Amino acid sequence: MKRMIWYEWKRIWNSRLTQLAVIGCILFFAFSAWSNIRLIRETDKSGESVTGLAAVELMKEYQKEVTLDQETADKYTEEYLAYTQNPATSSDERDMMYLSEEMYVKWYLPNRQILRPIAGVYRTSEQPNASDREILSQNAGKDFYEARKERVQENLSYAVSTNQITPSEADWWNEKDNAVGEYVSGYNRAWWELVNATSLIMLIMMVVGIGTAPVFAGEYQTKCDSLLLGMRYGKNRLIMAKLASSFLFTTAAYWLALGIFAGIYLAALGADGWNLPVQSLYDDPSISYNLTAAQACGLILVMGYIMTLGFMGVVLLLSSLMKNPYGVIITTFLFLCVPLFLSLSRGGYLWKHFLALLPEKIADFSFSSYLVYTVGGVTVTWPAAAMIVNGVGAVILAGVAYMCFKRHQVNK
Repeated sequence: MKRMIWYEWKRIWNSRLTQLAVIGCILFFAFSAWSNIRLIRETDKSGESVTGLAAVELMKEYQKEVTLDQETADKYTEEYLAYTQNPATSSDERDMMYLSEEMYVKWYLPNRQILRPIAGVYRTSEQPNASDREILSQNAGKDFYEARKERVQENLSYAVSTNQITPSEADWWNEKDNAVGEYVSGYNRAWWELVNATSLIMLIMMVVGIGTAPVFAGEYQTKCDSLLLGMRYGKNRLIMAKLASSFLFTTAAYWLALGIFAGIYLAALGADGWNLPVQSLYDDPSISYNLTAAQACGLILVMGYIMTLGFMGVVLLLSSLMKNPYGVIITTFLFLCVPLFLSLSRGGYLWKHFLALLPEKIADFSFSSYLVYTVGGVTVTWPAAAMIVNGVGAVILAGVAYMCFKRHQVNK
């Protein structure tokens, strides 16, 4: 059996198209990480703009770890408002946060990672265009965590009104949110980049589609299916070897590409901030997931891997049904692309929940989403449901592909 798996493994990798796809994917991931790092921009205290790794060092200097308790929220709010009211340190420029250029560079930029979440918590849905100065002046002295809870309730009410969740699921989220601790701000750029790179996982899915499309369809195309099925182990072990090699190829391609991608970011930007809460990755701390930045990143990587396995199951099924590998590739490409034009913000409750489970919808996932699934009184989050459905789906679809290839009528 091991020799069969090894043989099928080599058949996948010996394809020039597969080799080019994997190498191209890895190079694109490496280039994407490198170019994003080069584009990082920060302003030093002399007003000069710096980019790349120099900007990263400046961000590490600015963004010290700060626990945002009530005393800290009041301190920064009062200090900012005092500067905007003092003629010597204020201006009429909204882009400069109503501060003088000197104060904007020397005080606001080093402290913006603290001021943004404070303003984000106090900002209601009725004030989307209000300036931070206006928001903070209206809410100076207000309990920070009470305001945060109000934003959570506001977000849950909106999710219910748009058919994302039911009232009982909103109550579930409200209980889950109680476990979220104090907001801690600090430098976490590498984790921010990784958490916001979910759309790139689709590129790996394309590579998996190219690599696994010929597994069964290639045998039809070369007329070798009748020969293989007539062999001693052709209707059992050989098919199992094809499936096992497909799982191994998907695993290797996924973790190789994302391992290099994550490794570049962590090596260049550092792993600082791994222990900060996932809320620190967003300007609005009202997110209800109780995770650290590293846990959030790990969850997305595992979720992406299992959803890629689910996509592989679809490819294997199509490969067992279609007679040409290129037809499989084109069909799976359409399967990947078409749902991207279907928004999760539209449609009813069932439609939203079905659409979110498709493998390519990993690109739309965000920890700010309240989408959950309730079955038999048990409620699970979107990532958990997506992993269960795609993991089980990968096994079932691979099993169906096994039966389709085994029982198909040869020489047709």
